Amino acid sequence: MTIPRFLRPRRRRPRPALAVLLVILAAAALWALFTPKPPLLEGIPFSTAVLDRHGELLRLSLAADERYRLYTTLEEIAADLQEATLLYEDKYFFRHPGVNVPALARAAVGTYLGGGRRMGASTITMQLARLRLGLDTGSVTGKLRQLERALAYELHYSKKEILEAYLNLAPYGGNIEGCGAASRIYYHKASNRLNLPEILALVGVPQNPAGRNPLALKRTDPGDSALNRARQRIFALWLEKHPEDSGQAAMLRSPLEVFSPADLPFAAPHVTTEAVLRFGGSRPARATLDSRMQNLLERLIHAMVERHAPLGVNNASALLLHWPSMEVRALAGSADFFKDSIDGQVDGTRARRSPGSTLKPFIYALALDQGLIHPGTLLYDSPRSFSGYDPENADQVFRGPLSAAEALRSSRNIPAISLAGRLGKPGSGGEGASGPDLYDFLRAAGINFEHGREHYGLTLVLGGAEVSMRDLAKLYAMLANRGLLRDLSFFEEDKGGSASGLLSPEACVLTLRMLQGLPDGQKVSGAVSSRAVIYGKTGTSNGFRDAWTAGIFGPYVLVVWVGNFDNTSNQVFTGARLAAPLFMDIAEAVWAMEKFEDLPLRRLEGLNLTRVKICSDTGDLYNRLCPRQEESWFIPGVSPIEDSRIYRRILVDLESGMRACVDAPGRTEWQVWEFWPTDLRQLFQRAGIMKPSPPPFMPECGIGENPGGLPPEILSPKSGMVYHRSLSRPEGAVVTLHASGDADVMEFFWFAGDKYIGRGGPDERLNWVPPGGTTLLRVVDNFGRSGQRTVQVELTE
Repeated sequence: MTIPRFLRPRRRRPRPALAVLLVILAAAALWALFTPKPPLLEGIPFSTAVLDRHGELLRLSLAADERYRLYTTLEEIAADLQEATLLYEDKYFFRHPGVNVPALARAAVGTYLGGGRRMGASTITMQLARLRLGLDTGSVTGKLRQLERALAYELHYSKKEILEAYLNLAPYGGNIEGCGAASRIYYHKASNRLNLPEILALVGVPQNPAGRNPLALKRTDPGDSALNRARQRIFALWLEKHPEDSGQAAMLRSPLEVFSPADLPFAAPHVTTEAVLRFGGSRPARATLDSRMQNLLERLIHAMVERHAPLGVNNASALLLHWPSMEVRALAGSADFFKDSIDGQVDGTRARRSPGSTLKPFIYALALDQGLIHPGTLLYDSPRSFSGYDPENADQVFRGPLSAAEALRSSRNIPAISLAGRLGKPGSGGEGASGPDLYDFLRAAGINFEHGREHYGLTLVLGGAEVSMRDLAKLYAMLANRGLLRDLSFFEEDKGGSASGLLSPEACVLTLRMLQGLPDGQKVSGAVSSRAVIYGKTGTSNGFRDAWTAGIFGPYVLVVWVGNFDNTSNQVFTGARLAAPLFMDIAEAVWAMEKFEDLPLRRLEGLNLTRVKICSDTGDLYNRLCPRQEESWFIPGVSPIEDSRIYRRILVDLESGMRACVDAPGRTEWQVWEFWPTDLRQLFQRAGIMKPSPPPFMPECGIGENPGGLPPEILSPKSGMVYHRSLSRPEGAVVTLHASGDADVMEFFWFAGDKYIGRGGPDERLNWVPPGGTTLLRVVDNFGRSGQRTVQVELTE
C-alpha cells in the first residue's frame, strides 16, 4: 500500500553542511587566487632509465629518495591508460575546476550526516595535491590545504599538465611511483606498449597500492586477488564506452606475466652508471649501445679470463665502436663489474695506460703525409742508439732492410723510431713537406700529456706516454674516416659533434693497406678471415703490464686490453698472446651477428693516389737495371720520388775483373752491380745476406779518379743535437764518429774545420773530443766525395 505523501517522514536537508562546504571552497579559491604559481613536478627526484639504441631497457636506477619514479611525458603514455585512469578515478576531469563540487557535497553528506561509510570524492587534481604535498586529508586542515592546492593547479596549469603530473606520481605498490616506472618494472615494457589487460591491472593500483600490488598476481590465484576484482570492475566501465573490446574478456581471465624490481636488468654497468651520473633522471638516457653486442662482448671477455685464469689473467676491457656514426655499440670496462678483487667497478676504457706499439700506425701515416715514405720505401731494422736510448724489438731480432709496409705490419721498433725522429722537420720529405711530430699530432687529437715533449722523446713511439682505450678508439676511427677526428658518441645527446682533419685521406688509406691482415699472424676458422679484412695492430707495454690489440673490421673499430688495474706485470701480458685472440673472437662473433662489407677501402675514387712501379730490392722508382719490380701506391706531389742508385752499370775488365776506365771492345764489358751504402751492406751481412763490394778500379785509372756515386753521410754525431762538455772532465765529452758511404768506399778521412782528426775504414769508428762552440765536421772518402755536419758543443763548469 502506498503511504500518503503527507504521512511520509520528512528528510533532513543538509543546507547548513552545504553552506559550510561552499564557504570552505570559496576560502580555498581566494587562497589559491592569491598564491604564487605552485611547482608541479619541480624538485621531485626521478629515476634514470637507460635504454639501448633499440629502446630496450639496460638499467632503471632508484631516484634520490630511494623510489622508482620515471618521468614520462603524456605523449609517451598509452592513450588507453590515460582514458581508463579517468574512467575509474575522475570521469569529469575535463569538466570541473579541480574540485567536483556535487561529488564532494554527496561525500560530505554521506560521511558526516548520513552516518554511513566514508566516501571519497577526490579528483585527479586533488589526488595530485595530496601526493605532491604529502597531506593528511583526513583532517579539516589537510582537506582545506588539498582544496586550495588543487584549485591553484587548475589556475596555473593545463589539464594535460595536471594529468601528466598525476600519472608520474601515482603510487603503484611498494616504492614504485608513476605509470612509467610501473610499466618498466612490472611488465618490462614502455608505458605506450601495454595491452589492455595490463593497463586495467595498473589503473586499479593507486586506490589501494598495498592491497592491489601487481606482484600479488604472482603469489595468489589471479581470480581471487583484490587487484583482479578491481580490474574486472574497471573493465565493466571500459565496456560501457568501448563495447567492441568485449572479446578481450578471456584475456582478463588469463594470468599476467608480472616482474618485480629484482628482475630489472643491470646491463652495461659502466656505461649505465655514467648515464645515471650524467643525466640524473631528467629524461630517459638513450645510449648508442646494442644490447646483443654488449652481451656478446661481456660473454667473450668473461670466457677468455676464465680460460686463462691459471696463468694469472683476471681482468680485461674492450670497446666496440661503429666508426661511420662514431656510436659506441658495446663497452666492457672490466671483466666483472661486481668483483671487488679486480676493482671491477673501475672503467678500464677511461684509464690512461701505456699503449705499447698501438700508436705506430700514426707515425707511418704522418710520414706518408710528410713525404718521407711510400709503402715500398726501404727502412732499416738494425741496432741503433738514439741519444742514449737503445731500443730493441720484442723478438730480440733485427731483420735488416725491409719495406715500410712490412716494418709496420711486423711492428719493428727501430724503423718506427727512426721515422718518428724525422717527423715535423721541414724539407725532410718530398716537395719539402713538413708537419707535426707524433707529440703534436696526439695533442691535436685531444690527448693530454702530463709532461712536455722533451720528457717523452722518442719513447712516445713505444708507449712511453699513457693514453686511454677511448683515445685509441677515436684515433683508429680517424683512419677509417679518412683523417677526420670525431668524438665518440655514448648517448643520443653526443651525436652531431664537430670534426677536424688531422691526416689526409690518402695517408689514411695507405696506412690501412699497410696494416691489412690479421694482427700478429692470428689464425681464425670463421668467416672473418675470408670475408672481412682486418686492419689491426697489437701492443705490449714495457714490463708486460698491458696487452693491447686495436683494429678495424667492416664498419667497426675494436680495442681490447688485458692486464691488471693495479699495474702488476705478467709475462703472458702480450698483445699477440692474449689481446689479439680475444680481438679475433669478438670480430668473428660480430660478423656472424651482422654481415658487413670491407668498408674502409671500398671507395678510392677521388683520392690523389696512383700506382707506380718500384724496384723491389731498393724501394726506389723502377729502372731497367733493377732485376725485380713491383707496384706500390704513391701520393703524387707528396711521396718521395727517387730513381734507384743501387743498381749501376760499370765497365769491367774481363781479364782482371777490375773496373776499367776506357771501353775496349773484346777486353771490357758493361755489367750491373749493386752499390749498397756501407751501413746497409753491414746490415745485410748481419742478416746473413752477402752483398759483395763492387770491384776496385784498375791501377791505370788513378786513385783520385772520381767515379760519381753517393757522397758519405755522417751517422754520428746526430744532427740537431747540442753536446755538453765539462771543463773539469774534458775526457767525458768523447763523441763517436761514424759515417756511411757508397759501396766502393775503402776509407774515410775526418776533419774538424781544417784540422785533420783521423782516418778509418767503413766499419771503423773514431773517438773525438770536440771543442766548445760550433764546429764544421767533414768526412771525405777515398774518392774525394764528402759530407759535412755542424756540431754544437756547450762548455759547462
